[in-house]
Amino acid sequence: MDRFAVVDVETTGFGKTDRLVEIGIVLVDGNEIIQEWETLINPERDISNSYIHGITSDSVSLAPVFGEIADEISTFLDERIFVAHNISFDTRMLEQEFARLKRTVNFGKGFCTLQATSLKLDQACLKYGVINSTTHRALTDARATALILSQVFNNNSQLTPVSIEGFSKRTITRTLSRSALDLAHSSGQQNLRRIARNYEMAGLQGASLSYMDALSSVMSDFEITSDEARHLKEWAGDLGLSTDQQQRVHQQFLELVVEAANRDGFLSETEMRLIAKAAATLGLEAPTITALSQDPTVDYLKAGVMVCFTGEARDAVGIVITREFLEATATAKGLVAVSNVTKQACQLLVAADKSSMSGKTKTARGFGIPVISVEEFLELI
Repeated sequence: MDRFAVVDVETTGFGKTDRLVEIGIVLVDGNEIIQEWETLINPERDISNSYIHGITSDSVSLAPVFGEIADEISTFLDERIFVAHNISFDTRMLEQEFARLKRTVNFGKGFCTLQATSLKLDQACLKYGVINSTTHRALTDARATALILSQVFNNNSQLTPVSIEGFSKRTITRTLSRSALDLAHSSGQQNLRRIARNYEMAGLQGASLSYMDALSSVMSDFEITSDEARHLKEWAGDLGLSTDQQQRVHQQFLELVVEAANRDGFLSETEMRLIAKAAATLGLEAPTITALSQDPTVDYLKAGVMVCFTGEARDAVGIVITREFLEATATAKGLVAVSNVTKQACQLLVAADKSSMSGKTKTARGFGIPVISVEEFLELI
């Protein structure tokens, strides 16, 4: 009863078709936080509520999809008591994600700090003296929940742990934290904690695979601090890896990043910046990449062009720009608004975020149909 997995998720919404866009997990043994883990998640659909948590389709274009991290999440949750602030929401959203992979997870009977405090998270933090300066970020919200747990938990023998079967406990995953997208941030200590735990795994896996696991953790923010570099060097030495072998693993990691950027057929400025940042951090030459999608010119908006709109767009202050308004604007300029993306009956797709991996966006790029953002459309109009 003293081994907890404290979880917080950010999502595209609250419905059955909504997806995770970020998850933070804090592992607690007794009253001690022993490990923290986080990643953004590519939901493979539009993100219409970015104004709440600040996560956009562009933010997650390089992030793993849920199927790529499901085993690692399972490793963290299995045989631990599940804890969340509003546990029914977090477990439901995770159940939906696992169900899409045709996996069944028994979340047992966990502990809900919302039920224990009857307060919203920010109010609970205020009452129990917990500082959470960055709300609606999965890891900091999970950490705040863990600190509240230490003050409100009373031993409850009715609690039962999470049970997950049939997952790999040796999966190496690539993660992406919000810190990778920040121009300035303070590096946390969760990555060093994870590397330290990996020292116990020596001999269980191949040396390069073990080193990749540590590297993937450290590179979640696409930066390597001096402490992290020292730990990586020591870990490589313990594994018997030469400098050349280390560099080969670094190259493999960079190739994974490039592969993730290429999967949607579009290379955004954010993706190009992150690839260059990763290469520089790893001491590698940045790969030469040709943009896979060109921004259209004003010629695409001449009279008669068939245009489709997708996603829920918002202006700079969060007000919805309705599809009806966009279609009326297009019609007034002589364009033809269509509802579906087809090869013959659509010549331009206007997306709330052109880095989205929604079905319409992927279909358009598959047909070679240009994709622009709502902002670009309005500027061109």
